[in-house]
Amino acid sequence: MTLNRFECVLSTLLHEESPMTPQLINFTNEAAKVKFTSLISIRMQRTNFEREIETKFRGNIPIDLKRIDDALKISSFMDNFIVGVGSGGFKVKKVIKESPRWSIVEWETGAKWRVGTAETIWARQYIEYPVKSEEDLDRLELPDPDDPSRYEGIRKAIRYVIDRGFFPSCSINGFFSGVWYFLRGPLDIILKDMYMQKDFYRKLIAKIGEFNLKAEKNLLERGALMIEWPDDLGYSRGTFMNPKLYEELIYPWHLKAIELAHKYGAFVNMHSHGKIDTLVPLLVKAKLDMLNPVGPTDNMDLKSLKEKYGEKLCFLGGLSKHIGLMSLDELKEHLIDRIRTGAPGGGYILGSEGGIPPEMSPEKFEVFLKMSKKYRRNMP
Repeated sequence: MTLNRFECVLSTLLHEESPMTPQLINFTNEAAKVKFTSLISIRMQRTNFEREIETKFRGNIPIDLKRIDDALKISSFMDNFIVGVGSGGFKVKKVIKESPRWSIVEWETGAKWRVGTAETIWARQYIEYPVKSEEDLDRLELPDPDDPSRYEGIRKAIRYVIDRGFFPSCSINGFFSGVWYFLRGPLDIILKDMYMQKDFYRKLIAKIGEFNLKAEKNLLERGALMIEWPDDLGYSRGTFMNPKLYEELIYPWHLKAIELAHKYGAFVNMHSHGKIDTLVPLLVKAKLDMLNPVGPTDNMDLKSLKEKYGEKLCFLGGLSKHIGLMSLDELKEHLIDRIRTGAPGGGYILGSEGGIPPEMSPEKFEVFLKMSKKYRRNMP
């Protein structure tokens, strides 16, 4: 009997033990993605999954589903259970400059980033922000989040992924990180705003928040079953801001987004690096469904979090971002420890705080995938 990844994720989100602990492993950066997906395309054998695709569609996969189909093939090889099917976030407006090692792109908000390519080991650098004053914010016009063309094909993609036994997820901008990435920065400027210009910061996050909620509603109306967003709220020693400031300025938007998703029967998965355990009680109070990446380098203790909140909050992650530097024996021990800690009772999806890093060897990558599949099914 073929394992249905969708059902495993659903059981996990409902805090039930599934036949296999789900997994979601991505890549650290574009360089790692190119390195290992090239390996996948070379070594991937014809599986029953691929034969089904070829038989049913005879190679004529609809053009708007080609990207999803590629993601499904990679997810099948890596044994990932959740697949992204679309975004309600800001889009790249234009590419200003390109080179073999990096590009400069402009987003719909006017923010400009230098983005690394497959040859680089870094992801992005923020080089220009559109909001330098309150007057800039008042003049700033965002795209229409209710424009149906922004969500074209998402309903079909959700169905396509579910029919193949995977769990679909849709994304929106972060709330805290949305201000940081797309409106005003760098980070130290935003933190000063939070402490010294609260009213201005409230206007900044409202600009992002109102857009996000409308985008989220559009995704939910098209059948989204999971909403996720990135909101890095801390570093290895704690949160970037006083937890009281988080509760006052950011938490109300998180609460609204969670409540909106639950109104439609969907789940919410929030990403945040950093030692943010002081914020977890509020996230539990808001009924957040899943938190990631719960990493050891961020000093997020999976064992303690699972004991305190495991009946109400699911955790995705647990693996160190340094798995590429571990010996095979160290990697095996670390993998088994994470599964033993997180999996009992459900509510845990195996993942890495940093993804598959470019320094990992192809041989170790393949051994890792085999070990993970073995120990997630046969609990150690």
